[in-house]
Amino acid sequence: MADKETPPLDPAISPSPAAAEMGEADSEPSIHPSFQCCICLDLLYKPVVLACGHMSCFWCVHKAMHGLQASQCPICRNPYYHFPSICQLLHFLLLKIEPLAYKKREVETLEEEKHLDCFSPQLSEHVSFERVHLEDVKQSSRSPKSNDLPETVFKSATGKQVSEDDVICPICKKLLFQPVVLNCGHVYCDSCLSGLVDGPLKCEVCHSLHPKGFRNVCLDLDHFLEEQFPIDYMTRRDSVQLKKAQGPKGEASSSVSQAEEPKVGKSGKSKYNEFFFDGDSANVHVGVGCDSCGMYPIIGNRYRCKDCKEKIGYDLCETCYSSSSELAGRFNQQHRPDHTFELDDSQMLEIHKSRTVR
Repeated sequence: MADKETPPLDPAISPSPAAAEMGEADSEPSIHPSFQCCICLDLLYKPVVLACGHMSCFWCVHKAMHGLQASQCPICRNPYYHFPSICQLLHFLLLKIEPLAYKKREVETLEEEKHLDCFSPQLSEHVSFERVHLEDVKQSSRSPKSNDLPETVFKSATGKQVSEDDVICPICKKLLFQPVVLNCGHVYCDSCLSGLVDGPLKCEVCHSLHPKGFRNVCLDLDHFLEEQFPIDYMTRRDSVQLKKAQGPKGEASSSVSQAEEPKVGKSGKSKYNEFFFDGDSANVHVGVGCDSCGMYPIIGNRYRCKDCKEKIGYDLCETCYSSSSELAGRFNQQHRPDHTFELDDSQMLEIHKSRTVR
């Protein structure tokens, strides 16, 4: 994930021809309050969830990240150092809840990505989602009456296709309760993660390590679940509370220990600088991110793929390079396991503790 030579999408850009063809904004249905991006204020598209639990669009987060130091959530100002992967559960949920608006955002975003020659990860259609074709989206924008919509689209728009099976925790196999989204994008109950063994937190689905630091409940998704499944949600809440009341094993904190949480001053500036240092100084690769774990900027050694031809490049941090990661690039690069890497310090800046960036 190289320097932002190719600028990410700007929420303030003028409407694209495809967007204009699909209808004016005043004919669009209102966005579900739980799924509005806190940056562009539009419907979330390819949503990512920060460690603090707040959600934004993939491109909105990338544009807002700082290339030299910790980035900060636009809502709570909590710092973070990793660009999260797209939360596929939310992605497919939005395809069901807001099919027309979501497909419209897809068309707009893809057109802009083609112009920039830089692409977000391409996600396959969910097996339980009945695909909404572009022609259906265009037709519905011209004629917003529900009885003019294809039957499958109307049912999706009403939310009737959303079921409990769409929001199940991979560990307890029950309805998500107080959902936490890991850096890899997979979602778990907070109580299920708290019950895992001590040590580095590893995703049970993809087996990737969650970066050191706090993790918080995604409150917007939690509120949606309570609203959508009130009876099952109440049952889950009672079950978790009972488990906590049974003894110390059920009293794990909803986040990691306070010692691991970032310190944020009154000004909102991060005081959590230990991440940068393994001594008195750190090598920071300005504006370059790891395409595996999402560390941004890369701190320590940077390994650049010599064979990836995309303009944005393909880079790994020391940890991911040593683990022989075979994950696809965060910008849909066509990286392959047989590609070769080289150390690259072309954008490296040495930062000393005495002049830590604040």
